[in-house]
Amino acid sequence: MDAARGSGGAASDGAQPQDVATMHALLRAMGVEEFEPRVVNQLMDFMYKYTTDVLLDAEVFSEHAGRQPGQVDASGVTMAIQSRTALYVQPPPQERVTELARQVNDVALPDLVAKPGLPLPPEGKQMTAPNWQYDPQQQYQR
Repeated sequence: MDAARGSGGAASDGAQPQDVATMHALLRAMGVEEFEPRVVNQLMDFMYKYTTDVLLDAEVFSEHAGRQPGQVDASGVTMAIQSRTALYVQPPPQERVTELARQVNDVALPDLVAKPGLPLPPEGKQMTAPNWQYDPQQQYQR
């Protein structure tokens, strides 16, 4: 956690790579003040993998467009990024989520029956009973 504030270890001795320093600055700019040092490693891993995948896709798109093998141009990179962002599903609008939440929350919860002991759900919904399965070949039983 000290690495986030620049007050300890490799974060303050100037020996960290520029990409790591940039990632620290990015996290601070987003308002993240404390984080595990492994967070930076995970973000760096994601960044390198994403960049490599985008550039490889851009190379394929550029070759398909008739350019020399190994040549990447801006249009190929743009197409590669667009093809990747098309894979992500957009969340529903906030109004729709609010409407669905209202519908679910309008259903009243069942009344609690005052009886001694722990209040458990109906027996059909309990997961406390043993779950035995019978195998005629006796291969396994639980």
